[in-house]
Amino acid sequence: MLEQTMKDFATRPNSDVEWATLITNAENLPAPATLLDVSDPVFSNPPSMRASIDAQLRKKKKTPPKDLASYVRLICDSLGRGHADAIRVFERLSGRTFKRILIVGGGSKNRLLCQATADASGLPVVSFQLEGTAVGNLASQLISLGVVKDIQTFRRHLARDLNQQIYQPRTP
Repeated sequence: MLEQTMKDFATRPNSDVEWATLITNAENLPAPATLLDVSDPVFSNPPSMRASIDAQLRKKKKTPPKDLASYVRLICDSLGRGHADAIRVFERLSGRTFKRILIVGGGSKNRLLCQATADASGLPVVSFQLEGTAVGNLASQLISLGVVKDIQTFRRHLARDLNQQIYQPRTP
């Protein structure tokens, strides 16, 4: 959602420093009173993500954000709530209780998203700045070759060398 929304703005971050500044600006804004329903199919690759967000807010009789930082705050908080909702569904379906959430890939670099997920779920979020698909493929290959016993062993070996950030849920 965030990447697609960026397409609708003339200026967007082009470096890690610019991204960090945008996230900081969004973090300094108050939490939105109304969140998006991120499971709404309208958000599945629309021609304009910004227009889709605005339309959903207008249906709820809410005013769309005025600037990019406000969209970032709204999207991150909404995705955090969406992650929390998904975890609860997975727990109900599997009969398991999760103790943490792991985030990899591009989202792992977004501290606002990670913290919003921790806060909404009430679970610690562990972010690893690595490309999840590539690492998953590597794990599968090493396991099938017998180089690594199983996925738990792979994770133990990998975790020792990875830089991770843990986001603890904050109480409201």
